[in-house]
Amino acid sequence: MRNDKKRPQPDRKANRTILMRTLFLMVVCGVVAFIPLFIRLYSLQIVQHDELEAKALDQQTWDQAVTANRGTIYDSKGSPLAMSAEAYYIQLAPREIIERQQEYREKVEKAQAESDPEKREKLMPDYPEPTNESIAENLSAILGVEQEEILKRLAKTNSAYEVIKSQVERDVADQVRSYASENGLSEGIYVQPSSKRYYPNNSLAAQVIGWVNYENNTVSHGAYGMEAIYDEELGGKVGRVVTAKNGRGTQMLYRYEDYEDAIDGNDLHLTIDATIQYYCERVLAEGIEKFEVQDGGFAIAMDPKTGAILAWANSPTYDLNNPRTISDPVLSAKLDAIKNDSSLSDEERSKQSTELLYEQWSNKAINEPYEPGSTFKSMVLAAALEEGVVSESDTFVCTGSATVADRTIKCSKRTGHGTQTLAQAVANSCNPAFIAIGQRLGAEKFYEYVEDFGFLSQTGIDMMGEPNYSVFWSEDLFTSANGITNLATASFGQRFKVTPIQLLTAAASVVNGGHLMKPYVMESITDANGNILQHTEPTEVRQVISEQTSERCRSILEGVVKPPGTGKGAYVAGYRIGGKTGSSETEEKDHTIVSFLGFAPADDPQVIVLLAYDNPKPVAPGANTTAGGWYISGGSMAAPQAGKLLTDILDYMGVAKQYTEEEKAAMDMVVPSVLGMTQADATARLKESGLDVRVEGEGDTVTAQIPAQGVAIPGGSQVILYMGVEKPTDKVTVPNVVGMNREQAQTAMTNAGLYLKSTGLTVGSDVKAESQTITAGTQVERGTVVEVHFIQSTASGGAGTGI
Repeated sequence: MRNDKKRPQPDRKANRTILMRTLFLMVVCGVVAFIPLFIRLYSLQIVQHDELEAKALDQQTWDQAVTANRGTIYDSKGSPLAMSAEAYYIQLAPREIIERQQEYREKVEKAQAESDPEKREKLMPDYPEPTNESIAENLSAILGVEQEEILKRLAKTNSAYEVIKSQVERDVADQVRSYASENGLSEGIYVQPSSKRYYPNNSLAAQVIGWVNYENNTVSHGAYGMEAIYDEELGGKVGRVVTAKNGRGTQMLYRYEDYEDAIDGNDLHLTIDATIQYYCERVLAEGIEKFEVQDGGFAIAMDPKTGAILAWANSPTYDLNNPRTISDPVLSAKLDAIKNDSSLSDEERSKQSTELLYEQWSNKAINEPYEPGSTFKSMVLAAALEEGVVSESDTFVCTGSATVADRTIKCSKRTGHGTQTLAQAVANSCNPAFIAIGQRLGAEKFYEYVEDFGFLSQTGIDMMGEPNYSVFWSEDLFTSANGITNLATASFGQRFKVTPIQLLTAAASVVNGGHLMKPYVMESITDANGNILQHTEPTEVRQVISEQTSERCRSILEGVVKPPGTGKGAYVAGYRIGGKTGSSETEEKDHTIVSFLGFAPADDPQVIVLLAYDNPKPVAPGANTTAGGWYISGGSMAAPQAGKLLTDILDYMGVAKQYTEEEKAAMDMVVPSVLGMTQADATARLKESGLDVRVEGEGDTVTAQIPAQGVAIPGGSQVILYMGVEKPTDKVTVPNVVGMNREQAQTAMTNAGLYLKSTGLTVGSDVKAESQTITAGTQVERGTVVEVHFIQSTASGGAGTGI
């Protein structure tokens, strides 16, 4: 039977609503669910892209830098001054050491569990337990590192690697390898290769050469000196080795490998001559000790014809192999005082200690300007001669002072020099005479020559730290209300400042024919095959004075070194030396910089030097002598030391000595043998050798002589001939001649039966014996030669007068 009842119809509208709500909820839930995922993907793909890419590369590849060898620095003769050497650094792996210690304990436990004694013995490790304490003790003994420091590194168990010492030599590295291998620590203690910058001469030319910094235990970049200036040329280019790694970190050498060669640095050749550098440093150190110098000094030697720096010494100095260690005695004393000063905080103590490091690294002769004093008179002389305002025939009257604009300026000789020629005024370093010369030049011309000689600008030398000190000079200095006084004091080198390298460069132009040359230190740069990549040619900045004026200056300045000139202490028999002394005042009381500017040979200069000692210590406040009796002036201190320096340099250069007749008469003569000769023949033979004769006895032939054959004694000395009588065999007492003049010392030695050999200031009457090689009171054989060193006996005036 048919069911006509209608089925209920679905509510389409309700269904559509439910569907829409379901879809909406699905979309909302999907969006909500995927938003964090999108954010994360954005972070990974965009924000952290570079970081993750680097990590992936690190996980998938092994990238190792290949160190380039840094170029060698040579002196002008090819001797290495700085070189790279093989070195190593010692690295601990605390996590791996823990594993090695655990392995050791497991081996011991396994062995102890074995019942068979023989097997137990074989299973036991054949080395002692590698405890942290034993590792620290052994590595400390090998490396010289404190055990406590090694224990601290071992305690960093979350660290993969800890470097405990860098720049280790091969023999020490081999000891570490042996220890690690023999004690089961080959995986835990690592010896890694690196490079080391080595300075074979330690402190020689420290401020010139400079030193390098290290990064990742290998040479990084030059920090000071030539190492920094020519860092790019010396450093070369680091290479790389890149290989693939598997998931366990093992290199897959043949799966992927890329190799970029390291390019070694180029070599640097300096104008510095290591031998001349040694001479400069030696004479500087000697003077600092002898004259009780408190603030160091400097000594520069230059080829005046080219501007090439032959040597550059500074004090204080330091060991290039340990640049952060203070070794200078004066600075060391200051450092001890800082460490022991309980009033200082740790921060203040650290700051002051660092300042001392910068002081020892400082290149005094380029960084620190000073008042040049009378050495500046060389330029004033040259300017005046060039302008024709003075000549050798001019005379100057010195009464002991000069009055300028109601101000009295004293001369070095308080009683005055009287009437003197131009050459005598220069030799006497007479301030009133140079005041007059400056006034003849006039302010405008004076200033022009200040500029022409290079004092208003840098020299341009290829060294670090040269400041521009033109601010110390201005035309207003001479046109202001005090202009006349300023011109007067500037004429003898006071009340303004220059750098030592400016002064030396200007002085070189005075004696080299008038050419202002640009000073330089870098001679050339070569590659590994010796090919010259860069070469420095001498550069003339300008012609300041004429060749004729330069020749006249050389002649006049040579007279400064001859007695009675203020520079007579620099006199050396056989060498023609010219120069100028200086005693520079400073703003600090009792602080004088004594100096000497010298060149040789005077007729054709091959070398010019500037030697200065900063602040010799007076015996008492206001005194003009040191505790050792040295008069504080350039003539008494710097000139004799510069004479020694120039002698060493000229001898080294092979410059032949040329003696005057007076010098020949004072030269040492070798005594010939006249035994067996008649008195007449013996006398003639000795006279030929420049020796005198005294006869003892009346025999026919010479049976003995004093001195014996081969002994060198001064020309004109008496040789005693014994004619048929016995030669005395008794010993004689050496007299004390210190403080005597040469004639008195000669008489005392002759009366004692001894011979005097004079050194130092051997000409002139104004000398005294400073020291003798054989101590007074010593018993010696008759005829012994005693060497006595003579110096200037007196000096007029006070420190700071410019002599």
